[in-house]
Amino acid sequence: MKVTFLAKKKLRYISVSVFTAPLGQVLLFLFAEIINLSAFTSNVLAVLIATIPNYLLNRFWVWKIKNPHSFRHEILPYWAIAFLGLIISTIFVVVADSIWSIWIALNIANAIAYALLWVAKYFILEMYIFSETKQKGR
Repeated sequence: MKVTFLAKKKLRYISVSVFTAPLGQVLLFLFAEIINLSAFTSNVLAVLIATIPNYLLNRFWVWKIKNPHSFRHEILPYWAIAFLGLIISTIFVVVADSIWSIWIALNIANAIAYALLWVAKYFILEMYIFSETKQKGR
């Protein structure tokens, strides 16, 4: 069975998430439990740090984009999506912390928030940010 480029792209997208989601979870645990920062600060730092390799891996490995980065067409919209994820996950994490006040609740809340956005993010990246027509039109 021949695997299409689109199927390979989806598998690579999943692989990037399999790498960066645990990275974010480890960072969240590290900041909240080991360094003892607030749930809010821990989540913000974890998201900001994990977003960088997520962007780079998606751009270079998933969508195979080699041309120079575009602040307006790629970086700014990508960080807008990341910021939306940050807002949603921070709300989830702060609420979880106020109810259970244990690190595993923070990690589960963060993971649920990102799972809610994960599929939508793929389609936004595919259709608007890393689309072939967008790359050619710059």
